[in-house]
Amino acid sequence: MSTETPNPNPTDPPANQPDTSSPAPAAVELPFQAEVQQVLALVINSLYTNQEVFLRELISNASDALDKARFLALTRSDAAEQQGEPGITITLDDTARTLTIEDNGVGMTRDEVVQNLGTIAKSGTLEFLKANAEASKKKDDGSKLQLIGQFGVGFYAAFMVASRVDVHTRSMLPGAEPVLWRSAGAGTFSLAAGDREHPGTRIVLHLKEEAKEYTKAWRVKEIIRKYSDFVHFPIKLNDELANRSTALWTLPKSQVTEEQHAELFHHVTSGYLGEKPLHHVHIAVDAPVQFYALLYIPEKAPPDMFQKDRQGIRLYAKRVLIMEDCDKLAPLYLRFLRGVVDSEDLSLNVSREILQESRTLSQIEQQITRQVLRALKDLAESDPEKYQAFWKEFGKVLKEGVSLDWKNKDQIAELCRFETLKGEAGKLTSLRQYVDAMPEDQKEIYYITGLGRAAVERSPHLEAFRKRGYDVLFMTEPVDEWLVKSLDEFDKRRLKSVTHGDVDLGESTEEKKTDEAAVDAAIKAVKEALGDRVKEVRASRRLTDSASCLVSAEGDPGANFERILKMMDQAPGGLQESKRILELNPSHPIVKNLSKVAEREPGSDRVKQWAELLFDQALLAEGVVQDPAKLVAKIQDLLTQVSGAAASG
Repeated sequence: MSTETPNPNPTDPPANQPDTSSPAPAAVELPFQAEVQQVLALVINSLYTNQEVFLRELISNASDALDKARFLALTRSDAAEQQGEPGITITLDDTARTLTIEDNGVGMTRDEVVQNLGTIAKSGTLEFLKANAEASKKKDDGSKLQLIGQFGVGFYAAFMVASRVDVHTRSMLPGAEPVLWRSAGAGTFSLAAGDREHPGTRIVLHLKEEAKEYTKAWRVKEIIRKYSDFVHFPIKLNDELANRSTALWTLPKSQVTEEQHAELFHHVTSGYLGEKPLHHVHIAVDAPVQFYALLYIPEKAPPDMFQKDRQGIRLYAKRVLIMEDCDKLAPLYLRFLRGVVDSEDLSLNVSREILQESRTLSQIEQQITRQVLRALKDLAESDPEKYQAFWKEFGKVLKEGVSLDWKNKDQIAELCRFETLKGEAGKLTSLRQYVDAMPEDQKEIYYITGLGRAAVERSPHLEAFRKRGYDVLFMTEPVDEWLVKSLDEFDKRRLKSVTHGDVDLGESTEEKKTDEAAVDAAIKAVKEALGDRVKEVRASRRLTDSASCLVSAEGDPGANFERILKMMDQAPGGLQESKRILELNPSHPIVKNLSKVAEREPGSDRVKQWAELLFDQALLAEGVVQDPAKLVAKIQDLLTQVSGAAASG
């Protein structure tokens, strides 16, 4: 409610305001420039996505006028003196249904009023209107409109909520007279002599019936807090200060307290009171583009973390909110960031709500990416415990950057953490730590992918690595499959899957030939029995305890990757599983015995049955049973044979 004395006669002007019910005697009626009429229709009907931004636009204009007044006072000794401390005042009158916004800024002369409010002389206007017309013909959503910079049509947003707008203004320039501009936004405006005594501008919005909510103090305060809380001039609403926050990002880092960080974090996240950020990154850049940023890493991942269309960085221009969730200020893999970016160098469209795809925007993103990655590296080195807390919440998101951002791939790889074969459950290791701990005779970085530590640490593929004392990285998140496809090497050492291709664990050529010769008959028999169900059958150098395992050929998708694609249902036309290589352990008794039996009775049913069981055992070790009932029947049949042989013996 208004703090003013209610007016007993609604037809009279509100108390404490001049009588603006009719034009002054010298008023003249003038038509809007044709382009203005088009822009007015566009503003009122479609330009702004949210009606409440009219107040943001008017406050921004008032803030600009105050900045210009300060500049004019410094550059023109004959300029009129500014009255009082610079500031913006908003007065609400529920009875008269008016909203008044006033500043003691630079003001306007009569000619400036005509130029700024009655015509559009800025370059690019016609192009904008033509582009909008073309987009409309194509039923475009407007996102491809030609963007023409900070065009300054914000004043016309007032007509979204007002049936009439009165502007009382007086310029600081010497000899300037007060002017009253008035319009209902219907094609004409009137100009008359005003009665303002001091420089500045007062805009009175006569609100439409459906816009009467903007006479409520709580509603207006809500809009100010949302869009204009950080404007560096005081905004008073019915004599109460409405913007109380300092633009912390413009202050030196040393001057911002942890309490202030917590308050801003709460402001930009709408989080619970008392919630604090895990870490913050404070950025101030002057070249090649000027901007400030204050970015926060939350303690916990938000529920919408994997909704990739959600971004948490607010964009400000001159401390005025332009976009709440701007997806062009940081790459997708840093979408866990929350905070603000403030720049005056960005190109915006006429409504300030759509960013131009520009070199400036790209430069801001590059700077933010570089500095955030550097800050994470510093955090990992200075506070490993806090970094581990970060990694637990956001590691799988950051990993996406290895395949999405080739320029920063190596820096992101340095930040990645994994459990390992030698490490305890929950203990994380970096690639750098892994390399530093490698034995001298180890040439490659070994890893295994799978669905969790419990699954991969039981894999038969790890047996020879355990025996050799080689550590193996456990990559147990789906994103790791894409990570290893993009990260060929680290520190000049190749990343090698223990489940793909052949492995070189230092055996001599003679040892390899001896192993293969010892089970040559078994290999041939299994090849013949399995036919085209496998790509190849060969002696294994990675098995020490198990009889068999399945290996993917180098370059083929692994079993885990195929499993993930099935779960994601992303295989076009249905996933055709790749044929695998069956490796047999030449030192295992079953394989040795099979080789002897195959030499005596090649092609026998018993040999085929053993070959089938070796293949099924390899599948079972990976947690895959294609036909459980059939496998049980095979085992029962084999046990019957063995028990029968034992009984007869």
